[in-house]
Amino acid sequence: MTNQIYIRRIDVDEISIVQDFIFKMLKKLYNSDKNPLYHNDIINMQEVYIENNKNTIIGAFNQDNELVGTIAIKQFVNRFKCLEGVYNEELTAEVGRCYIDENLRRTGIGSRLLDEVIKFCQERGYEKIYLHTHKHLPGGFDFWKKKGFVVTVEEEDKEKTVHMERLVSEN
Repeated sequence: MTNQIYIRRIDVDEISIVQDFIFKMLKKLYNSDKNPLYHNDIINMQEVYIENNKNTIIGAFNQDNELVGTIAIKQFVNRFKCLEGVYNEELTAEVGRCYIDENLRRTGIGSRLLDEVIKFCQERGYEKIYLHTHKHLPGGFDFWKKKGFVVTVEEEDKEKTVHMERLVSEN
């Protein structure tokens, strides 16, 4: 199945397709509509991920050139009180917007997308990759653990936010 999936960086002319896909996934997973407070990076995708060479967004496309998965990486910016002073913002990247079409989960697409992110981080000189997830998301927490991410902080908030990290150089 995954040999018919093509992984590539998102280009300017694909922004609206990617925005539609991500907002559809946010609606399914969080019952969330577009909110500039939480979705600025999606709304301003060109500025955040395409024009900034420290950031990128990558898509997985099927043989019909339909988007079936995304992953994004950007320079870490601390926005969580529980992480103040923990990460060097120049050397830490944050992975996010990792969504796979529910019919294609557990087929290796997420692993291939993460491999591309790790290569990008190596090229840009990042040393660590940070992420946060929520234990209620289908498969997410276990996927990240399998990929070498370790829990650094578990919050007791409504969403059960879990902060994780791994070194870029890990295999």
